[in-house]
Amino acid sequence: MNDKVILGTVVMLVSLNTALPGLASQQDDARNAAEIAVINQEAVDAQVLRSHGDAYTREFLLQFHNATQKYCQAFQLGVADQEEGRTRAFSDHVEQAAYQRGIAKAKARVQEKTGVKENTLPDQLIDQKKYLPKQPLPNQAHFINQIADDAQQIGKDYDLYPSIIIAQAALESSWGTSELSLAPHHNLFGVKGKYNGRGVLKPTTEFIGSQSTQVQDIFRSYINNKQSLQDYAKTLQQPLYREVHRSVTQSYREATHALVGRYATDPDYDKKLNQIIDSYRLTKYDEPKKDGNDQTQTMNSKQLRMPQKTHLRNSHQRTIPKHKKFSPVISVIGGAASAGALTGLKKLLVS
Repeated sequence: MNDKVILGTVVMLVSLNTALPGLASQQDDARNAAEIAVINQEAVDAQVLRSHGDAYTREFLLQFHNATQKYCQAFQLGVADQEEGRTRAFSDHVEQAAYQRGIAKAKARVQEKTGVKENTLPDQLIDQKKYLPKQPLPNQAHFINQIADDAQQIGKDYDLYPSIIIAQAALESSWGTSELSLAPHHNLFGVKGKYNGRGVLKPTTEFIGSQSTQVQDIFRSYINNKQSLQDYAKTLQQPLYREVHRSVTQSYREATHALVGRYATDPDYDKKLNQIIDSYRLTKYDEPKKDGNDQTQTMNSKQLRMPQKTHLRNSHQRTIPKHKKFSPVISVIGGAASAGALTGLKKLLVS
């Protein structure tokens, strides 16, 4: 984390933070854009900012300032907790991202001093439990069949495990039965915010430390399931989710572990996903599609046979598609209140 970037930006924003009313219709979009900018440390395009008008840029400025303060505080907590051997979770995704980066920063400092590099996660941190396979219920088999093809294609395009895509969709949507996952919202993954201006307010459970609490939040609304799958994959292209990708992990269990504290605050999130993947043998969808019907046969409870044992899949020769990079995928639209301030903000944000 570049302290000069954040501190310099905060000073400038505080000096401009006077009477910044925002239109209600633009508040959510400005907040989302500002938080993404802070999390990803994106450069801000002044021309794009001006094109959205003064009301939007004023609201963005206020939200950017608030998110920056949260980020700085959580980042320092991450550094301190790593040094003292403690961990915590945040329901706010800006704070959670900053906290994880603070932990990574503290680890890097130790590595620089000791010369010992940490290339892989210690085995004890990864879920080692073996989950027995079982037959899916008819509605579960139908759900898997419904999204498997799209999950395989999206996994290929975005360097993700199709098995995890299917398992997350199943877990987050209660196998396609939750109100949020059904029409007219089609939100299979519980992604928060708005999508093309579409969103809905729903209750959700968040974990603060080990305690669960009920809160209200806005969730994205899509026109169909495929749009939900694609937006989820784009969300995982943010730098925060780098360790979820196939090219930087040795197994799907490393990837599910990387989702804990980032995608979800549930401390057992990886275990729940692993159980779904193992129970319904979803790793077969991680293999490349083959010609014919031998690879992607429809799941049918009458055709399923119980295998003797399951194995973790280890892949060592995966590569990221050339057209995919770990970079922000959502453009920043919002900014400071004057052309001079916009130029300063852009310079400060470029690291």
